[in-house]
Amino acid sequence: MFQFDDFESCLVTKGIDKAKAGASDQAELVSIGVPVFNGAKSLRAAIAGLLAQTYQNIELIISDNCSTDETRRICEAFAAQDKRIKCFRQAENIGAARNFRFVLEQARGKYFLWNAGDDTRSPDYVAVNVAFLEAHPDYCASTSRARDEGGRFNPRWMGDRALSQARAEDRILTYFKGWHRNSIFYSMYRREVLVDNPVLYGPEHLGQDWAMIIQLAKSAKFQRLEQGELVLGTGGISKSIRHLRSMRKRPIEFFFPHWQLIMFLKETSKDFSIWGRMRLCFRAWALDTRANLGRLIHIFNW
Repeated sequence: MFQFDDFESCLVTKGIDKAKAGASDQAELVSIGVPVFNGAKSLRAAIAGLLAQTYQNIELIISDNCSTDETRRICEAFAAQDKRIKCFRQAENIGAARNFRFVLEQARGKYFLWNAGDDTRSPDYVAVNVAFLEAHPDYCASTSRARDEGGRFNPRWMGDRALSQARAEDRILTYFKGWHRNSIFYSMYRREVLVDNPVLYGPEHLGQDWAMIIQLAKSAKFQRLEQGELVLGTGGISKSIRHLRSMRKRPIEFFFPHWQLIMFLKETSKDFSIWGRMRLCFRAWALDTRANLGRLIHIFNW
């Protein structure tokens, strides 16, 4: 298991000169966006792991969403040590979705990935995924096997299966096969597919990250490699009942929390086979049922 507890040790481990931490001019630039709010407990390890990537031509874009803990101090300390880091602090909390978009908007690289403030990646993650995307222009994104912190690798539970089928219908049905953690959202993307993305920049709703993957998979493939690792933190806002409540903007969403996602699926699957649309309908219903069950378990403390 890879682990980086502080900045100094990660630099020594990977043999990086702090004064010269930079990159080869021959390698494509990779932008890594780190949207964070009150992430002081885990942020050091997340940043250190990104700086210790064997692929060094990266820019690290950190957006502190007006944190009230030590997040700002941690970001500034790292930025003072490595010129690849760009730190921003929002004057007020702009919300998680806008903060995710903000770090993307500051990016300059050919490739882009989001890294939450409590996520960590193996030192080879960037290198192996860049190599794959460089060799396979028909893929819009690539990631490595994923697990939750303290959990195990399970492609079905994590949602990190390859979406590489020839037909868009098969890719989307594979993606939507049962509820999952949607770790594929934290893939490495060709930045061009995210800029002005109609779903990413559309109205906010529950399952918007799912909708973005579906929209991209309609026209391109996703890869999931055995090399490299992604470990997702378990304390994010998206896992809270507060997030579920904040995303309910219409009365129908009290009974069907993923209503807008379901409507998006209906529109997206217009040219699918009847059987394919029926399967999607069932899987969307199962997703909503699970969301409602999770809410009831939380409310009644079952």
